[in-house]
Amino acid sequence: MKKSYALGGHVPQVTSRRSEVDFAWKRSQLCGVTHDSLPENLTDTTNLFPAKTALLRAAGATLSAVGDELAGLDLSLLVADRSGLLVQTVGGAQSRIGAQVEQRGLIAGADLSEEKLGFNGIGTALETGRGITVDGDEHFVEAFRDFSCFGIPIIHPGSKRLEGALNVTAPTESTTSLLEGFGRTMVHQIEQQLLQNTYHDEYSLMSEFLQASRGTDQAVCAIGDETVMSNQKAEGLLEHIDYGVLRSTIAEARLARSSQASIAVASDRLVAVDIRYIRSGGEILTLHPLWQKKATIPRGRPRANMAGEVWGGRLKAVQGRSGSVAVVGEPGTGRTSAAREASRPLEPTLIDCVDLQTAGAQVWSKRLQKAVGATTGALIIDNIDLLPTAQLSFLRQLVSDDASSARIVITADSHAQEADGRLRSVLSMADQYVELPPLRERVAEFPILIEAMAQKIASKKRFTFSATASQGLARAHWPGNLVQLRKVLMQVLAERASGQITLSDLPEIYRRDQNQPLFGLDRAERAAIVEAMAAAEGNKNQAARALGMSRTTLYRRLRSLKIEY
Repeated sequence: MKKSYALGGHVPQVTSRRSEVDFAWKRSQLCGVTHDSLPENLTDTTNLFPAKTALLRAAGATLSAVGDELAGLDLSLLVADRSGLLVQTVGGAQSRIGAQVEQRGLIAGADLSEEKLGFNGIGTALETGRGITVDGDEHFVEAFRDFSCFGIPIIHPGSKRLEGALNVTAPTESTTSLLEGFGRTMVHQIEQQLLQNTYHDEYSLMSEFLQASRGTDQAVCAIGDETVMSNQKAEGLLEHIDYGVLRSTIAEARLARSSQASIAVASDRLVAVDIRYIRSGGEILTLHPLWQKKATIPRGRPRANMAGEVWGGRLKAVQGRSGSVAVVGEPGTGRTSAAREASRPLEPTLIDCVDLQTAGAQVWSKRLQKAVGATTGALIIDNIDLLPTAQLSFLRQLVSDDASSARIVITADSHAQEADGRLRSVLSMADQYVELPPLRERVAEFPILIEAMAQKIASKKRFTFSATASQGLARAHWPGNLVQLRKVLMQVLAERASGQITLSDLPEIYRRDQNQPLFGLDRAERAAIVEAMAAAEGNKNQAARALGMSRTTLYRRLRSLKIEY
């Protein structure tokens, strides 16, 4: 006789099995799932599941072989990705179970995560990382109580990474031990296909590498998920390049659909990278050392005003052009210096909104109006995020007014911009928009940046930085950005007459590994998680789906990367 659970949410604790179900139901209730919940389906799945994703390639090859046999059985197989999103169904569409599965919304694009549908084969297998039987009334959602299910996670045998889950679905009168045996067999075959595909992809990458490196005197290397290959010339260059920085640089280039990138190494050297993306996965890189090309890497003293060294590429597009400019960034990212650089070749006049606090709104507003009328060059209005509503309204008209004789350049705190719609309205009226990245995202620029800043601090002395010192500084989080970096360098340089700064010369906090946790891929992953969490407004399930990971993995990465949400 089948045991039934009350719809009010009470779950009897009879055996260890019942305790397991009880705990799963409580977990479902904490997620806000109700017994009448139904799968959430995406209306457009055209671009949701690329045909060549690792899971679909492996599952497709495996399940296509049993598709005909399943056609005559009252059985259905469901495959979901690591976030719980249903990507494939296989089974008899004309059978009773096939029709019921479809009627209950179990189609491609359905979200079967525990957070959405409570205790179920797919969601719980992903949540717990092990196989789970869910029989009839054990399902938290009432719509699934006509099914007996066995869900099992799909783990890549090589990387040990969770790829997704498979669920065997049958009528409640089915023998669960048979479902489990069949499910484990299918998952084993999918996992072996994943491994075989990985070998094939790595073999394809090796073939592409051999073809690219044969008969050339250039430095060539190949980068795969778990593989790095290089010829002798590239091997020498790679000794000076952090692999985390290399991979994150390639990832950024891929997102930007660019086939070129550059990586800073040592204290004054740059490597240009030509990238060829391989269809089966991975990249072929051709590395070009540029440190003998003085036009590319300045070997003399950095420019005295620092602006060109720090921002040149970001501000070049707005220099010498007409129209207003908005410069935004975190505190300490050098917004004022960047605004002066953006004003070139015009001579700028600076109005700082901080002065409004002491001068008063009326006096400050008159001062601004006078500057607008008298300035024929560039007028920099700094820290506009400090302005009250009345002054922001006037500034919005000023920025959008093409008749102004001055070129208007405004700066604002990027954090304030996110929270203040009125401020965003002013910034949106600017003809050009420049966002300054925080220092923690400028890892590749650190060697050049710190040497240029050191030269400005100690103009009569000559300092260089060892690769380990540069890396030690680059690993830090730098909440104070350039301002904080300048203070640290002033402290370091004050204790040295000249020469090379090594890791031992840095304050202890920049020498200890536990205080330098983020570098390379970790830093790129942290940035991606922060962006996904912000886009999902803190909803961890949506963020995990966007990132292609399970909610459990996301929680773990939030803790390990020290992201607070």
